[in-house]
Amino acid sequence: MGIVKWVLALAVGGFLIFFGVAKFTGGAHIFPYIEFKAAGAGVPFAEYAYPLGNYATGALELLAGVLVILPMTRSFGAKLAVLPFLGAVAFHLSPFLGVVTPDGYADPKPVDVLAAGGPFAASDFSEAASMTLFMIAVAGLVAALVNAFVQRAD
Repeated sequence: MGIVKWVLALAVGGFLIFFGVAKFTGGAHIFPYIEFKAAGAGVPFAEYAYPLGNYATGALELLAGVLVILPMTRSFGAKLAVLPFLGAVAFHLSPFLGVVTPDGYADPKPVDVLAAGGPFAASDFSEAASMTLFMIAVAGLVAALVNAFVQRAD
């Protein structure tokens, strides 16, 4: 069982660290897209989705990723790791994101709009769209839940 715990912890932790880093490097297009959709729906404070939501989520992912890998904090980290995945699935099921999302930024990437923190337009995102990010969020949630169960304090 020790090897299974390590494999699960490394998989979930590595996944969270990878996506957490993407939130800080400008590679994640989801929060600008959430801002675009929420602003279009007239949601108050939509402009805070990017960069505030982006950075807050990235920080949570990095923290949970590190805590789930470290043996002395693994049980707490495993529980914390469920939150970003649960949030991702919830947002994908909401009208503010959707199950089908753009595959990335438009080509060329809207660097001026990103630097200004928005506002974003439909033309800032790729016309190609898929369910890939939703499926990743669901798979991550399942893995995080299994990991939290397996890593629970003995």
